[in-house]
Amino acid sequence: MSSPPRHHEADVVLRDGSTVHVRPVRADDAPAVHAFFEHLSPRSIALRFFSSFPDLDRAVRWATEVEDQHRYGLVATSSADGRVVAHAGWEREPDRPGRAEIAFAIADAMQHNGLGTILLGQLIEAAAQAGVAVLSAEVLPQNHRMLHVFRDSGFPVTTRTLPGVVLVELPTSLSPAVLEQRQRCDPPSNRAPFGQGTQSA
Repeated sequence: MSSPPRHHEADVVLRDGSTVHVRPVRADDAPAVHAFFEHLSPRSIALRFFSSFPDLDRAVRWATEVEDQHRYGLVATSSADGRVVAHAGWEREPDRPGRAEIAFAIADAMQHNGLGTILLGQLIEAAAQAGVAVLSAEVLPQNHRMLHVFRDSGFPVTTRTLPGVVLVELPTSLSPAVLEQRQRCDPPSNRAPFGQGTQSA
């Protein structure tokens, strides 16, 4: 039987030395999330929404109106001024409740710092707690950064090329064989404890 995800909060130290606070999204984050989406560059908007002019009001509702067993979301806020600098979330597929689709958006100035990897780790953990076995994402082929985040997650990733997009799928748990291989290949100091504590990325 699945259970609601435990709500982890973490102060995360990024590669450039800056710190963000990662926590579950709340309904009252809607204005801050809207402002965050508005300030994304045109390229980041197109990569996230597959459109140059998305319906941001609808996107904000999706991002902030969560219900742990159906839809889950995280925000990262700047330690300097409290602004939302990233959002990530998943939503169950209605006809296949063991699967969920994920989506990310990270402020342009915060990219290349490992934040996407940390958010993915927390989404995986929350999805596993909720009984979701597989996460999937449709990624534009030119979104190389996001594809690298998935491939560098430590989870076995499968990809399929569909018309106009790459479908990425990964499990929310590792088999004993994969865990053993990961432990042999990665010393403990290199494995980030996703979901709790202070993490470097």
